[in-house]
Amino acid sequence: MSLFETYDDYLQSMSIDKERDPHRLFVTDVGACPRKVALRLLGHERKPILPQQRMMWDLAEYIEETLMKALDAAGELLEYQAPIDISDRENWGGRLDIVRSVDGNVQIVEVKTERSNALARDKNGDLKKKHPKQNHVYQATIYDHYYDYEDCAALPPALWYAARGGSNPPYECEIVPDFAPIKFLMDELDEVRAALPEVPPMLPKTLKLVSYGKTLKYVAPWDCGYCDYAGLSCFPDMSEETWGSLDGGWHPTDKAKLGLVSQWAAREGHEALLAAL
Repeated sequence: MSLFETYDDYLQSMSIDKERDPHRLFVTDVGACPRKVALRLLGHERKPILPQQRMMWDLAEYIEETLMKALDAAGELLEYQAPIDISDRENWGGRLDIVRSVDGNVQIVEVKTERSNALARDKNGDLKKKHPKQNHVYQATIYDHYYDYEDCAALPPALWYAARGGSNPPYECEIVPDFAPIKFLMDELDEVRAALPEVPPMLPKTLKLVSYGKTLKYVAPWDCGYCDYAGLSCFPDMSEETWGSLDGGWHPTDKAKLGLVSQWAAREGHEALLAAL
């Protein structure tokens, strides 16, 4: 047996799924495709976990555990991998990463690891890709809402992004928790579960800028390209359409639906495109 096989066998033995209620919802489901969540709850066929994925998760756990040990050494660690009691909802679960003490205040810390290029900076030192990611904000906000601070002063939750490759520095940000809109997302998943075996429709296509922001395309959501169920239990339309060029102004193609383009530009805050429309 090769060293790689021995390593992968060990990771498999350490990551065997514990027996879980097949209809249990998790905090990490919030913000995910409702159809994907329904397919998981129904036990539909999905892609197998690749050895390199387990290695990636192993590295992510190491980074998170190292931060935990660093906080412990600094006398700031309060809790690690703490389960959350979502008492007002049936059969929900969640486990936050870290709780620390900062000058007598309590703060939740969620650790996220990414490929190094996801944390690349521009010449001004700003991240090229949007952070924090929305689903991570949802998770941290839910943990903040349900965590028992025991009347201690609470700091805003922090998201800490670390590059698995190590070639770019980590990125840390605090979020302003707003649970009210996220409650509706949790309600939606409760409704999805209650409607099983009915499965929600596939996510609609969306617009995306490519070619260094010069071409606007109509594509499947990025989630579909990384979904474990795509091609096995779900068959999204992965075709693409070019809707316009932004090179030296706005030049739409015949396929472009300007109403959708305008809505997308407003949602993304694309001022140049809005002005051109």
